[in-house]
Amino acid sequence: MNTNKKPLSIRIIYWSTEVVFWLFLVVLVLTIGLNIAFFSEAFGDKMQLHTALPVEVNYTEKGTMDVFGQQQEIEFVEALGKIHFINTNPDMAKVFGVALLIVVMISLYIFVNFRRFIGNVYRGYIFERFNIQMLKNMAYGLVAFWIFDLIYKGAFYYLFVRSMEFKHLVITGNFSSNGILLVVAIFLWMLSHIFMTGVKLQKEQELTV
Repeated sequence: MNTNKKPLSIRIIYWSTEVVFWLFLVVLVLTIGLNIAFFSEAFGDKMQLHTALPVEVNYTEKGTMDVFGQQQEIEFVEALGKIHFINTNPDMAKVFGVALLIVVMISLYIFVNFRRFIGNVYRGYIFERFNIQMLKNMAYGLVAFWIFDLIYKGAFYYLFVRSMEFKHLVITGNFSSNGILLVVAIFLWMLSHIFMTGVKLQKEQELTV
């Protein structure tokens, strides 16, 4: 174990991680409380739910702008935004509440493993099997998050979006796959195997000496 004074960067990351971890726990408790309120229908039909619209929309509204002394005609082509469900249906609120709880729990799982990884690094345990396993767990958590994100967006579209009607915009079925999550997961998984190979080679070298 390394007993030297920890670098400032490691200390900042360690204590920042601790603060964020407890904030995550607060968010989890609030999310559980919100789900209890949704399922007990404590808000009735007066719930004003705002949520991100996971699909793109095409605007049919045209406008103008002044540029370089001339008037330029403009039109929105694609955009993303938030949607307000006025006097939200209680059953719809339950669906969003469960989805939010799943997101928070997966995120907390990823962050707990990150916290344990940073804690081990802070204490001097870096290239150890149990620490490398934390990288694998984070990769698995990111894959789970990516899969759930795809399921959520697809379900949101087929359950809600397809029946939406507006005067000046057209709802499309296009949505981001957030492939960057999968890329990061694969990177962490490969990195963990590289580290594990290094640990095995080090052990073999120690046994042959």
